[in-house]
Amino acid sequence: MKVDGILDFSLLDAMAIQTRREYLSDLKYLQDWELISLGRALEQVPANAATLSEWNDALTYLAGVPPEQTQAASRERLITFLTGPRNMGHKNT
Repeated sequence: MKVDGILDFSLLDAMAIQTRREYLSDLKYLQDWELISLGRALEQVPANAATLSEWNDALTYLAGVPPEQTQAASRERLITFLTGPRNMGHKNT
């Protein structure tokens, strides 16, 4: 994903930067409000701003669900996961 047209970050890296996390693994331990905030930020990112692989990497890593077939579908499912009610198996402490 291009940031300011100059730097090239993966979508997961950009999400870590957005949430001020040093490590990608820290994304799995965001508080509910941080997940919602991240989901709202992703609502402003067009599907074509990242590759299908990047969207699916973020989706499978954070939500633990199978990849989608299109960028738009993967983006939407990721946003729904981030902004939706927390499922009982997802720990946010």
